[in-house]
Amino acid sequence: MAKKKNEEQPSLFPEVLYDERFLDSHAGKHILHDPKTAVVELIANAWDAGATDVKILWPISKATPRFSIQDNGTGMTNAEFNTRWRTLNYNRQDHQGSTVTFPDGLKPGQPDRTAFGRNGIGRWSGFCFGKAYVVDTHKDQIRNRYQVTRGVQTPFEIKQEITDEKTKKHGTTIECLDCHNIWLSPDDVRGEIGMRFLTDPNFRVSVNGEAVSFEDINNPNIETLKLKIRHGITADLIVIDTQASDRTTKQHGVAWHVGGRLVGTCSWRGVGPEEDLIDGRRIAAKRFTFIVRADHLANAEAIKKDWSGFDRDNEQYQEAAKVVYDKVREYLLSASEDDRKETFAKAAERNFDKLKSMGPLQREKWADFVTQAQENCPSIKESDIVKLSEVVASLEQSKSGYALLHKLSEYGPDRIDELNSILADWTLDMAKAVLDEIGQRLVLVEELKVRIEDPKTQEVQDLQPLFERGLWIFGAEFETIEYTANESMTRVVQSLFKQPNMKGSRNRPDFAILPDGTSGLYSYPRYDSDGGEVGTDKLVIVELKKPELKIGEEQKAQCWKYVKELFEKGLLQAKATTVRCFVLGSHVETLETSPRAEMDGTVTIQPLLFASVLERAKSRLLKLHDRVKNAPFLESHREKIKKFLTPIKVAPSLFSNGSESGKDSK
Repeated sequence: MAKKKNEEQPSLFPEVLYDERFLDSHAGKHILHDPKTAVVELIANAWDAGATDVKILWPISKATPRFSIQDNGTGMTNAEFNTRWRTLNYNRQDHQGSTVTFPDGLKPGQPDRTAFGRNGIGRWSGFCFGKAYVVDTHKDQIRNRYQVTRGVQTPFEIKQEITDEKTKKHGTTIECLDCHNIWLSPDDVRGEIGMRFLTDPNFRVSVNGEAVSFEDINNPNIETLKLKIRHGITADLIVIDTQASDRTTKQHGVAWHVGGRLVGTCSWRGVGPEEDLIDGRRIAAKRFTFIVRADHLANAEAIKKDWSGFDRDNEQYQEAAKVVYDKVREYLLSASEDDRKETFAKAAERNFDKLKSMGPLQREKWADFVTQAQENCPSIKESDIVKLSEVVASLEQSKSGYALLHKLSEYGPDRIDELNSILADWTLDMAKAVLDEIGQRLVLVEELKVRIEDPKTQEVQDLQPLFERGLWIFGAEFETIEYTANESMTRVVQSLFKQPNMKGSRNRPDFAILPDGTSGLYSYPRYDSDGGEVGTDKLVIVELKKPELKIGEEQKAQCWKYVKELFEKGLLQAKATTVRCFVLGSHVETLETSPRAEMDGTVTIQPLLFASVLERAKSRLLKLHDRVKNAPFLESHREKIKKFLTPIKVAPSLFSNGSESGKDSK
């Protein structure tokens, strides 16, 4: 049966319903259930309304369950109240801006005040004291009064009790006649308010008729320091520590008082226009407030005429600011230790693979960087610290620490006893650098030993990258050779010998793709008496062969072919350049074990077994390691060295110097 034309149709979109827990989720449980948070939010609303005087009536006992907060701010019209109270997630910044509007005549010489509010959730703080509260507001000589009740199927209900009644007042009163959940005494609430709303002397708050002052703050939460600016000039720094992190940084920062007036605003801004003393997301930024009493700046022409801030170029202000902000940073550094540990742990976790591949000294340098970056740049974001830590980890991972080893390498096995006289002049850090490098070299040797025993090992992909990191394997005399690895004869003559227009031979276009091996060329320049580079003093050619390939005459001849071409092109000088060629493999033909000499011994081509080279290198490294570790000058640092050399096990042990990554390796 068809419905009549005028018959009411069911709505396709029924009315939205709310669970009774909605407001807890929307506003947050602290605002609705913690009277400390609730009263702070209501005072912040009065601040945002341009009030200079806030009177709080706080219940003394259950027998007098009345709470009210009255301010002398701008108040609200009927339209403003309905917009602000009825709009969920009301955006104060969009509707009213970030600057507070004062009632007419209430801002005598006062600098602009920055509003605390953003999303309007502070208005629900009244529900912390009861299921219903009254808002009595006066603006433009008109009074309106509303009762706001917490709903069940709706978040709240509003009933207007007085509409557009004439008045001569301005401001707003929020009142709850049947309070509950009041477990703070009036003295306690004065202390909580004092820790957050004494930054501006022009903003006064009283509780039960008694003005809130610094004396209301408990001793553990406040400290007054006398700072010496210069001879005969001091400033007071009042440090207020809530000892618990607030929800936001709104009531925290550094406030400068001169002659009982606030200069500028309370903030974490430092001396420079872009300098923040601390990242606002840090715990300490929501915990500390610093009030500076610097009355000596009253006559220094340091303050702008509108009291909106200081003349940052004024010498007396700069002098005072340096002393004050140094002390503030000292406090923040101490208080943010937990923050820094957490950030350090995140950075270590992010870089775990890189850190694991480093030696102890490189990890120590990385850890020092992250620590110092946090201490010296407290305003830097945690995400930026982690990003920087990745950059530094990559740099440390790529460093080669052989500089100090070169000095030791000059003393061969026959002069090892002379090492003690050298080590006597070393520092602990120098010893760490050498031990760190030796440790990494031993790891490289072990990795090479595994590779050469595997018949599947490839020269180019597996062996060449490892030997490029280990030229020192061939002897102490190669410790500081500055080398470049080249893949073709054209690259050799153009890059290594700096002949950009010269071409190499065609028969061997690329060492790196020779079917039976690969070569690297390493050069050390020759200098004249004036220090000018005049040619090549040493040339080293390393030819690597697959583990299953035997080294014979053909493999030796290969190296001579490369060297001969370089001499023919005039890139090497007879009797002036020493050329050492090493042909490495797992096996050498019985009659080819002797070195081949060319050009009266200037060029030698030496076949070597991987195993022999690596074993000699390892033996040399271990002796050097023990000699440095047990050097007499390290006697007083024995425990530090022992801790420094602690092997890697899991993530926290990456930092054997005492730093921690914060999480175990899984």
